[in-house]
Amino acid sequence: MIQANKGSVITGFHKTSLEIRYKELRYFMGVFNRMSGVSGLLAGFAASAMMLSVPRWENPWLVVAFLVFTGGAFGMNLLVILIATLCCLWAPGKALRGNDDQHLHDTIAILESKQQLAMRFFVFGLFSYFISSIMVTWLFFDHLGAVLATGLVTVFLFLLVRQSLVIRRAFITSQPFTSGYIRGNPCSSSHYFEN
Repeated sequence: MIQANKGSVITGFHKTSLEIRYKELRYFMGVFNRMSGVSGLLAGFAASAMMLSVPRWENPWLVVAFLVFTGGAFGMNLLVILIATLCCLWAPGKALRGNDDQHLHDTIAILESKQQLAMRFFVFGLFSYFISSIMVTWLFFDHLGAVLATGLVTVFLFLLVRQSLVIRRAFITSQPFTSGYIRGNPCSSSHYFEN
């Protein structure tokens, strides 16, 4: 009877542990889904900016800077979409394969590292998009309008960075994330329960 109770407790423990890990998997799928949606929107804006016909009399260095930042915004947002899509496609399949829970743990570790990489590309793509928007004002408006638009976009960029840092400080601590991964094998230490 004691062995049956011990087996039931260990089984319940492993089931609860896997449910927690499954919630982590769902969390990462949601994060990648949202990142790909916003990156798709920004990539669409950058693609439409790349199709603008630039006047021939403009400074060629300004045109090159505009194309570099617009292309950077487009490319980095496409990278975020690619990373997010591939993670959403292949991560659940990897988590389901295998005889033990190690595949689920490996999948969540991979998703965590890819989320950090995608977030870096997202931030660089967003920054490139803001710089590209400033370059558009210098290409298509007179100097007074360009200065006013540059000032306005710079203020909004500053507010965006400030608000991002405030939200990040509110939700992310300096301590590393705690995962649902349980270290050790409770079955191998079952001799503690056999008295």
